[in-house]
Amino acid sequence: TGRFEGRLGRVGEAVVLDVSPAPQKGEPPNPALGLMVDGHLFLVLDIGTDEVAMTALDPDSLLASLRSGVLRLPYHESKEEFILHGTTAGLREALGPHLKHPGALPERGKWSRARRTTAKAIGPVDPPCFEASAWREADSLFRGDPHWLGSDCASTVDIGGGRVLWLFGDTWIDPSGRGTRRGARMVSNSVAIQTGTDPSRATMKFYWGRTRDGAPAAIIPDEGGVRHWFGNGVRVDDRLVLFLGAVVNTNSGLGFESAGWAAWMVENPDAEPPEWRMHRLETPTNVLGVSPGFTAVRRAGEYVYAFGSEDPVKSHPLYAVRWQAEDLRAGRLMAPEWWAGERLGWIPESSTSARFPLFENGAPEMSIHFDEASGRFIAVQGSGFGAADVMLRAAPSLTGPWSRARMVYRPMEYYKPDVMIYAAKAHPELTGADLVLTYATNGTDIGIVANDSQLYYPRFVRLTRCR
Repeated sequence: TGRFEGRLGRVGEAVVLDVSPAPQKGEPPNPALGLMVDGHLFLVLDIGTDEVAMTALDPDSLLASLRSGVLRLPYHESKEEFILHGTTAGLREALGPHLKHPGALPERGKWSRARRTTAKAIGPVDPPCFEASAWREADSLFRGDPHWLGSDCASTVDIGGGRVLWLFGDTWIDPSGRGTRRGARMVSNSVAIQTGTDPSRATMKFYWGRTRDGAPAAIIPDEGGVRHWFGNGVRVDDRLVLFLGAVVNTNSGLGFESAGWAAWMVENPDAEPPEWRMHRLETPTNVLGVSPGFTAVRRAGEYVYAFGSEDPVKSHPLYAVRWQAEDLRAGRLMAPEWWAGERLGWIPESSTSARFPLFENGAPEMSIHFDEASGRFIAVQGSGFGAADVMLRAAPSLTGPWSRARMVYRPMEYYKPDVMIYAAKAHPELTGADLVLTYATNGTDIGIVANDSQLYYPRFVRLTRCR
C-alpha cells in the first residue's frame, strides 16, 4: 500500500527501529495512503544470532507517563494523536529510562532466521520390503486375565530390564472375573507390563484404577466430563512421561471429540503401576488442535520428538514437536519447538510462523521408529477407519521427505461387516519377528463389541524382511 523508511539506532540501552511512511516522490497518488496514519512506529529489538525479538512501544503507557509527569517531555495531545516535542538528544535522554518501566513494552514477538544450506537435499526413500502374516500365538498375550477383556490404542514403551509397558485407551473390565463383557465396566485407560520381549512367550500383567468403593476406574483419572486415552510414552533416564489425549462425549459423529491433551510424569517407573508416584505436567495448547505424543513419541539423541495429527481435519496431517530430553525429564513441556518446514526448520512455541506437517493422510494413532536394518525411519498406520489396511511409509530422516503409504497387510476383519480397523502401530521393542505390529478392531455399535469376543483385543502381525 505504500513505501516506508526506517532508522535503526539506540535509545538508552535498547536497540530501536523507527518506521514511518516515506514520501511518494515521482509516483502517481496511491488511494490506500489515505488509510494510513502519518506517524511513527517505534520498535524495540533484541537481536540474537538466529532470532530477533521485537515489540512496539506501547502508546497508552507512554501517554500515561506523560500525563502523570513521570516522563517530563513537552507534548501535544488530541483525540487522534499525541506529538512529542524536543531535540533528539532530549528525546533519547527521557525515553531511555521509560523503556525499563513495567508496561512500557508489550510481550515480544520472535522472528527466527530461515535456514540456508548448500548441502544437497536428501531424496525420498521407499519403505522396506516385508512379508506379513497374522501372529495368533502372540494374540494370547492379551487373553490371560479374566478381568481385563479388551481395549484399543495399544502403544508400547521399553522401560528396561526386559519389561515393556503397554498403554491402552477405553478398556473393558469385568469385576466378577467371569470373563464376559456383559455386566463389565468400560474405563478410560489401563496399562500392562509385559515381561520378556517375545509376545508369543512373554507374560503380561494388567493394571487399572479403582474407585473408593472398589469399582474399576481409569488408572489416569477422568476429570469431570473429560476422559483421557493413552497415546504414547517415553522413558528418559529415571523418569517416565506419558502422553494422553483428552476427549469429551458428544451426541454426533463417533460419539466423542478432542478436548486437548495431557502429560503425566511417573517418578518411579521401575515400581509396579499401583505404586507409581505420578503427577500431571503443565502443557501448552495450540490452535491447530494437535495433541503432541498421542500419535507417536521417539527419543533420538538429545531430543524427544512427539507427533500428533491435526484435529478435526479428516486428512490427519501429521505435525512434530520436540523438547530437549533433559527438559522432558524435568517436566518442562511449556516451550516445545515445532517443525516449520525445510526452510525454517525447528521454531520456538512463541513463533508466529506457520507450522508444517510432515505429511498428509496420516492417522490419529500410528507409530514412527528408526529401522536399523534399512537405515530409514518407518511410519506404520491404518489406511482409514473402517475396512482398512495396514500401511507403511518411510523417510531418510524424522522430518522427511516421507514416501507415500504402501499396503503391507490386509487384516482378516477387513471383510467382516460392521467392523472398524484402526490404530495400526509398530512395536520395535518386541522380538520374535523382524518387526512386530498390532492393530485394533471395533464394532459400529457397542452391542456388537459386547457380544463378539473376537473384537476389541489388539491383534498381532509379524513382519519378515524380503530376502
